[in-house]
Amino acid sequence: MLKQPLRDILAQHPALAGETWLESLSLRREKNILLVGFPHRYFALWFGQHKKKLFEEVCNRCFAAESRPLILYEQDAAPAGPPAEREPLPANEDAAPRPPATEQEEDNLFAAFLCNNKNLFPLTAAREIAAGRAGRNYNPFLLCGRSGTGKSQLLRSMAATLAAVRGKGNVIHAGAARFCAENQAMARQPELLWERYQVLILDDIQDLAGETAWQSKLIACMDACPRPHAADAPAPQMVFACSGKPQALKVLDERLRSRLESGLVVELMEPDLDVRLRYLQLCCKERGLRLTRDQLLFLAQRCTQFRLLQGLLLKVEAFATVKGRALTRTDLENIVRTGLVDKTPDCREILNEVALALNLDPEETLAGRRRPDLVLARQVAMYVCRRKLGLSYPELGRAFGGKDHSTVIHAIKKINKLLVSNKSVQQLVTKVEAKLP
Repeated sequence: MLKQPLRDILAQHPALAGETWLESLSLRREKNILLVGFPHRYFALWFGQHKKKLFEEVCNRCFAAESRPLILYEQDAAPAGPPAEREPLPANEDAAPRPPATEQEEDNLFAAFLCNNKNLFPLTAAREIAAGRAGRNYNPFLLCGRSGTGKSQLLRSMAATLAAVRGKGNVIHAGAARFCAENQAMARQPELLWERYQVLILDDIQDLAGETAWQSKLIACMDACPRPHAADAPAPQMVFACSGKPQALKVLDERLRSRLESGLVVELMEPDLDVRLRYLQLCCKERGLRLTRDQLLFLAQRCTQFRLLQGLLLKVEAFATVKGRALTRTDLENIVRTGLVDKTPDCREILNEVALALNLDPEETLAGRRRPDLVLARQVAMYVCRRKLGLSYPELGRAFGGKDHSTVIHAIKKINKLLVSNKSVQQLVTKVEAKLP
């Protein structure tokens, strides 16, 4: 019944005559939702790359605007549908509520996240919220922290715990930009999200900076989040992660920022030396790589982020495999010296160097005040970021407090002129660039 009008529309295109891909789809409509199923994941991937756009155009022509359904793709849907982990029906086995996870099960889910007292509060808060033992509804829960501090790992642990309790089909776990881009109908009927799901977990919320339409969609979904009908009923939960300190939220629309800040906001700090050492020991055990404690300590002292440690250890493992012998301290020094762990500075580090050179507070420099020395510091930082990182003007604008790209262009042009005529600016730029890797 559902396919026949779609076949009729496709038949109007001579170039599509003879194509049979529509017959491989399973279509099922439930109220305002059209569920699309695939025979296997490889067909889903092909569909997402070649036919999804055409399929949605045909659906838009088939249904009147007032009755147009929200299209949801099943678990093996290609990347243009809703998050891939979702099962299609809340009534199925995976969507049914489960008994509360035991403490041992929770320990297993969160065991991959290593921390000490410095990050104990964010970890404890995440566990209690995921298990429903927080004592109140911390909604939304926002996790901040620099890249490589373990935010995504903690989100995965929360998603697994929530799925174990509420059912996998009731949990959305995706990147923020992807979620907003793929759920086009959600802004029109955001209540459909909460009719179908109980938990929304979005990573990299900062990627929405500059995307006004996407931020508006997310605001609509947050506003539509219902309160539990009964005191003992599980409350819908929203969890977000942002790369950087909580102050990085100022690149977002004020309406979205205020909603994010209305919940519980925690920050993950970079792992201490003892945590990095434990992480390396665990990785070596899993890979069967034999390194002494002194060698592990040497590596842990060279990196401050988990991702960098992963890359460094991968190179150590490859080097040991090629050599076929135990590595010496000289071998490790040579590996480190190749530059694998010399990470590219980010915009904040460059701004810090400029502020330090001018005896300014980095936070004050980024605040947007028009004092001449602060303006010069921002402009120099933008110039160096452009040279060192190769960022586009819009990307630089977002990194510096949501500045318009025309402001960035003006800043870089001005510094280019001052480099010709102003010796102090020349010295400042040279000094800052010399301190960067």
